[in-house]
Amino acid sequence: MSSWSVLSVAVPLGLGLYASFGALRSGASEWHTRLRKPRYNPPHAALMPLFALIFTLEGIAAFLVSNEMMLARHTPEFVAVRAGQLGLGFYWLQLTFIIFWPALLAFGPSLKLALANITVAMLFQLAAMVEFFRLTISGGMMMMLCFFAISTLTAWNAALIQARSGILPL
Repeated sequence: MSSWSVLSVAVPLGLGLYASFGALRSGASEWHTRLRKPRYNPPHAALMPLFALIFTLEGIAAFLVSNEMMLARHTPEFVAVRAGQLGLGFYWLQLTFIIFWPALLAFGPSLKLALANITVAMLFQLAAMVEFFRLTISGGMMMMLCFFAISTLTAWNAALIQARSGILPL
């Protein structure tokens, strides 16, 4: 296993868990219990393993794409380099936004700001997923799983806003 493969998984996982641990640790769960939540609210303890899975899959997908970009085994070299650069650029942008979402959700000024943050992250993730699919099916599929998970978290964030305003039945 190369040092790049270890870094491509360790960096997103480490950054993501470090950023989300402060907002999601059991001692800081008061914000979660005070929220007015919809009926289909996930348990607080399920959020940290979900983040670990998302960041691990994204790191593996980034490794697969960067590996294909360098070797260009299955795609023409120009397409591989262009799609790889775009895909990895979108990947790092969405990762930056996702890292700040748990803190915005827990300690931020409003749930709406957290929703805007994760929506932007989801759009960058969609763009990265499209470029990853241009290079490698397995990298694109991993990003698609992460996209569905982030979409679910985005819908949950929106439901929290609606539950707080009394629009949704609890």
